[in-house]
Amino acid sequence: MRKKYWSIAFYVLGMVCAHYGVLAQSYWFGGKIGPSLAFQKWNEFDNGGLLAPNVDFFLETMPESKKSAFYGQIGFHTRGSSLRYGGFGLNTSSLKFKFHNASMEFGAKKMIDTDTDIKPFYMIGARAEYTVATNLSSYEAQASAFYPNDAYVNRFVYGVTFGGGFEKQFDEFINSFLEITFCPDLREQYIQPPIFGVRDPFGNKVSISERIVRNYSLEVKVGLKFLRKIIYID
Repeated sequence: MRKKYWSIAFYVLGMVCAHYGVLAQSYWFGGKIGPSLAFQKWNEFDNGGLLAPNVDFFLETMPESKKSAFYGQIGFHTRGSSLRYGGFGLNTSSLKFKFHNASMEFGAKKMIDTDTDIKPFYMIGARAEYTVATNLSSYEAQASAFYPNDAYVNRFVYGVTFGGGFEKQFDEFINSFLEITFCPDLREQYIQPPIFGVRDPFGNKVSISERIVRNYSLEVKVGLKFLRKIIYID
């Protein structure tokens, strides 16, 4: 199933880039990887952070000015959060809620200073993600409505990405970079309606209010990009 989603993502990315002529001119391509600190807002409350890896593969235009570029990328990102509990810092445990999302993103990148060896840049983009898998089934053994359930997961979410970083040129054909981005979602990852008549651990009947969960993450990635240079001969 995951191979199917990856095939579709590569196909769409290639079609969009071909449509705008990216593959008919010189362009950069490469990959980036690094950790993210993922958070979720559950209704009006913020859960604790979840440390998770992320990876992306991208194509980036190479304009003559070298000051700005458009990019497209596909990747695999883990969204989610953790909920810690315990008494006075002793025997503290945590619940981890993980949403493994295949991601596609398009955006723009702007170099702030192109005359230095290490070039700062900023970027902004729009994302669409599909939830391939979660770890919520691991809580089904508890047979309790107090835990989130896969049935209420929104498989398709979208959001924005903005941030910046620094890029260093090794030679004409290879650059390295450090990228720091903030990635809030605009569509909820999880929506569960109110549940009434649930028995708590003490046997009392209680109601569980509606749960609305939205992702936001801070990502730090390092990467390499390689120039595919096209030379036209008259």
